[in-house]
Amino acid sequence: MLTLQEAVKIVKKEIPQNQTLRESYAEAQGKFLFVAENSQGMIPPGGFFWTVNKETGECKFENPERETWTPGSRFPSSFAPIKGYKKISF
Repeated sequence: MLTLQEAVKIVKKEIPQNQTLRESYAEAQGKFLFVAENSQGMIPPGGFFWTVNKETGECKFENPERETWTPGSRFPSSFAPIKGYKKISF
């Protein structure tokens, strides 16, 4: 199983050169979740995260599974909480 420090090294190799990682880390669904931002501090829209699988080290840019969204909700499903989300730190 990967540590957070190992996952940070992996994701830093994969993010575009014009982006940097925010120092805000989380885990959910067996993956570490990372947010990248551009030089103006903007986050790409869409609810996507850089993820690193804790077991395999596979790095992807993906939208993690969200809690169930109901039609009566005020917000679209992209704003629903991420299933199993847990903020972590070094």
